[in-house]
Amino acid sequence: MKIGILFSGQGSQFSQMGIDFLTQEQIKCANQILGYDVLTILRNEENQLNDTYYTQPMMVLVEMAIYDHYIKKNHVDGLLGFSLGEFTAFYAAGIFDFETTLRIIQKRATYMQEAALKYPGSMAAVLNLEPEKIEHICQEINQKETLVCANYNAKNQIVISGTNNAIEKATTSLKEQGAKRVIKLNVSGAFHSPLMKEAGMKLKKFLNDMKTKPAQLPIYLNTTAQVLKDNEILMRIEQQIQSPVYFYQSVEQMIKDGYTHLIEIGPGNVLSQLVKRNYPTVKVYNIEKKEDLNHLEGWY
Repeated sequence: MKIGILFSGQGSQFSQMGIDFLTQEQIKCANQILGYDVLTILRNEENQLNDTYYTQPMMVLVEMAIYDHYIKKNHVDGLLGFSLGEFTAFYAAGIFDFETTLRIIQKRATYMQEAALKYPGSMAAVLNLEPEKIEHICQEINQKETLVCANYNAKNQIVISGTNNAIEKATTSLKEQGAKRVIKLNVSGAFHSPLMKEAGMKLKKFLNDMKTKPAQLPIYLNTTAQVLKDNEILMRIEQQIQSPVYFYQSVEQMIKDGYTHLIEIGPGNVLSQLVKRNYPTVKVYNIEKKEDLNHLEGWY
């Protein structure tokens, strides 16, 4: 048995998520670093939690808290975070501590929000069309306007990212080529595209003086679907904001490396369901509330 942890990305957040995992010390520390009351944000029933400025720190805060509970009594062999979740993986591997991770994420959220306002764009999920056809259409449109494949969620589910006009053009072409559906996502920018380049550069500059520790666990990177090498962490963080997330390729690499059990940590079960549908031989589980931890022993 070989166990991998999956950390969720933006989009699966919901009001009250993960509150029961947070310690008073974590809440106090997060309030001081972020400059606002995290419980107020987490309990907010309006759209505040869906604003990327708040979504990113709250998701990572909750995932770090859940992981801390998990690791007290359970084992892990490797890590894979989806987009934002990759930073929780860096924390879990010991590269950054709790406080440093929150500081990095606050800057990441700020820089991405700034880039999204300066270079407006959007994203759309393409269902049931071969990746090669989607890539070809993106390459054609990208000659004049920014458009790329941003998230490789599964072989039959690719997310594209680019300018609003490019997304509109692509939607028509993709449907003509046989896409079952093209669903525009409720996001505030063209994430994981070249429109985020400035955000990546700013984040790298912020991280230049940041101390990192060697990873204590293998981390499968979004940008390569391979295990992180210690000397490339800052370069990969800069790249990740503007580069594709190779999720299904990363899962396939983990399976090749002998992983038999994958546990999603974070709100929702988007990643675990993707794995369950596409890789039925792998046992999957998700942890988003405390009672989920109690069922782990029987699940193994």
